[in-house]
Amino acid sequence: MPSLHDLRLLLRLNVTLMVGAATAFGFLLAVPLPFAARGGTPVALVCVVAGAMLLAAACSAWNQAQERDIDALLPRTAGRPLPAGRMTPGTAVGLGALLFAGALGCLFTAGAFAPPVDQPPAFGSLPAEAYPLSGLRLALVGAAIAVVYNGAYTPLKRVTAFALLPGALVGAMPPLLGWMAAGGDPADPVAILLYGVYVLWQVPHFWLRAQRESIHYARAGLPVPPAQYAAERYGRLLRVWYHAYAVAVLMLPVFPLLHDPLTRAGVVGLGVALLAAAALPRRAKRGGTPDGHGLALRVADAAMPALMLLLLLDRVLPLF
Repeated sequence: MPSLHDLRLLLRLNVTLMVGAATAFGFLLAVPLPFAARGGTPVALVCVVAGAMLLAAACSAWNQAQERDIDALLPRTAGRPLPAGRMTPGTAVGLGALLFAGALGCLFTAGAFAPPVDQPPAFGSLPAEAYPLSGLRLALVGAAIAVVYNGAYTPLKRVTAFALLPGALVGAMPPLLGWMAAGGDPADPVAILLYGVYVLWQVPHFWLRAQRESIHYARAGLPVPPAQYAAERYGRLLRVWYHAYAVAVLMLPVFPLLHDPLTRAGVVGLGVALLAAAALPRRAKRGGTPDGHGLALRVADAAMPALMLLLLLDRVLPLF
């Protein structure tokens, strides 16, 4: 019987909780609080958050079964239960299957409790005939996420430095899952824009972390850009993605998404801070900043939850 500590490492509870928070963010963005009068909507919120977290945990268990040999070579992951020999791959795969089944059940239930047709969400509602299919649709999206994450992203990590691209596409799905569970249309421009921002954030987020562990990645044979490319080429790639992320954040106030002047100003401030942080690694190379990459990483990490809070605040303020 695996210990609680090993289960926490296998399921990466910190990542799982972040996935749950991002899913709730997407849901509440479509249906601002208070939403108790919207019939089954609170049930849909609970179910979609539970489904997203169970799905993330299942993908993590399968991922660690697939990468147990690589995990054994990295100091950050060598203590996980599979490379340390405290759990068998079969146990991890079996636990992942159980979690995956629970995830699909929760996602299907979330879709079944979509908002009533006569009470559409605040943005991008689905046509009436789409609601009976929303449960199946959510479950299929969850299955597709697992296929891409464990069937494409995980094996590609051994082959190419750009395996993160399919990983980022599915890693940005939690807010969209929440949006869909609230009855929102995934083709709505608001949903597409936010999904794009989330995708763009993940690339510099991972590469900046990989830069700090580039020696270990190189020893493990993983072709991540900080280990595979020369410093100048890697720096150019990183700046492209980081600037794209900052510009995408600065575009948010241009679209009909934000209404309160204070939240608009806050989002603009975040974008400007990201543009300033993008220059930190170059300044560090010239001797101006002792840890430019590390500080840029902290700014990138802090910007996303701050952006989520500002967007939710913009939805809640008109209710008071």
